[in-house]
Amino acid sequence: MRGYLSPTTVVQPLIHRWYAVPFVAAPHTGGLNLVKRHLPALRSYVEAPEKHARALAHPRMFGAPYVDPGAAGPEAVAELLDRTLREAEPRVRLAEDIETTRRTLAEHADGRALSPLYEKLPPSLRGVSELVYDTGNHASLRFFESLLYRTPAAQPEAETVSLLERHDPAQPFVYSSPVLPGPGRVDLAVPFASELLDELFAARLTPVDVDDLAGRLGVAEDQRAGFRRMFTERPPRRYEPNLTGEVRVRYFGHASVLLDFGGFTVLTDPTLGYDGDGFEAHYSIADLPETVDVVVLSHGHSDHFSLETLLQLRRRVGVFVVPQSSGGSLADIGLRALLEHHGFENVVELADLRSIELGPARVTALPFLGEHGELDIRAKMVPLVRLGGRGFLFATDTSPVDPTLYDLVAADIGRVDALFIGLECVGAPMSWLYGPLLDEPLAREHSVERGLRGSFAGPADRLAGRLGARRIFVYALGIEPWLKHLTGCWYDPEAEQLRQEALLRELAAERGVPSELLHITAERFWSVRDEPR
Repeated sequence: MRGYLSPTTVVQPLIHRWYAVPFVAAPHTGGLNLVKRHLPALRSYVEAPEKHARALAHPRMFGAPYVDPGAAGPEAVAELLDRTLREAEPRVRLAEDIETTRRTLAEHADGRALSPLYEKLPPSLRGVSELVYDTGNHASLRFFESLLYRTPAAQPEAETVSLLERHDPAQPFVYSSPVLPGPGRVDLAVPFASELLDELFAARLTPVDVDDLAGRLGVAEDQRAGFRRMFTERPPRRYEPNLTGEVRVRYFGHASVLLDFGGFTVLTDPTLGYDGDGFEAHYSIADLPETVDVVVLSHGHSDHFSLETLLQLRRRVGVFVVPQSSGGSLADIGLRALLEHHGFENVVELADLRSIELGPARVTALPFLGEHGELDIRAKMVPLVRLGGRGFLFATDTSPVDPTLYDLVAADIGRVDALFIGLECVGAPMSWLYGPLLDEPLAREHSVERGLRGSFAGPADRLAGRLGARRIFVYALGIEPWLKHLTGCWYDPEAEQLRQEALLRELAAERGVPSELLHITAERFWSVRDEPR
């Protein structure tokens, strides 16, 4: 059989059966998440499965920290726990050694020289870490991340690519539950960096010998029929480049926006859905051009930095542009190092206020305040994309807590034709994402105060006014229905985020500036002189 990888086929990268968000994919943060979050969750479920089932019986508890095994059942959770304890030893050891070294630093690092403590470093940290003080004489570990990926803790043997015939609207929340084997899934025990995956994903556009590919991917005989069902003989629909002389903007959901000017394309934060997901029509991964010239990634949160989508586009993208990290802290993982370890060859870092010219596009990295729990994280940017004489500013999840910043960079920004901004003004407590990385647990009230939130309507409108934005688009609220298992959110007209969106429309209208919510799908055009249509 020759066929194309179906546009309905879902591709999910897993590590030890947990969805490969960035903090799971990186060895050091992945180990800490394993020890402090995943293994305790599995143990808790095995000890009291009925407690987890009772909690998740309430729809509002969907994103809560309870395990839902789905059709796989409790036995699969117990088996996963046993297997993880056997197979995850390198990551478990690294996490335990990080904790041991933190205790050593707390006991001995009082301003004296740290060099004698290198003798106390456990083997897993030797050669891949540095002991450092900050200017307040607080000691910590700094990691040489590119070297860390060369150690046993990288664990490519723990990576699985799980294929699903079509989107499962009942899939549990991936931060709380592992992705267990089940009906309709075919699991490929192939490292993410494997070129075999590039062959598989190329089949979205070019037909392949399905049985030959199955053999080379190591698909078991009892899964061959399921693998064949992932393919279709129907050719894919072809992308029509924008040759209107205008800039075309297509909204793919959440923070994924495709700009096209004369066939040159720039894609932001791709977290893309698939055909046949049961929801109303929207742009999916099948609606991308054969080659995307530039992909811009604003920061490393999993709803903006999706390995699921990025792996499928790895060989279809000219350049990936990522923000520069501070280099080696636990919370500030290097996005370039992570991508390069997983087989990406064309990654460029941008520091604050640095620009890069890529064909007719110019991408500038602007500073990013907010939404990171007030941790010292530098791998984040507000991308400004200039294309076709227009300026598009993607303020993603920023919170303009100090709008003076934008006064200082106004000259670098210039004209802003469209401001895209998230109004995730509620957000999760800081510990929800960063808890496993902290030296000590954070008090609940402090975790909530430092929540992972973006802007409210008032500050967003003032920011738009400062920048002279001619149009505002609210996006990145996590409410596209096909992303529920990734964001834990859904469309609720009574939610505070949507109340703020309505308020922003009113505030902007008073200044004569249109504002609208992007949801599900949208297409807009900017000509040289006219407003968008």
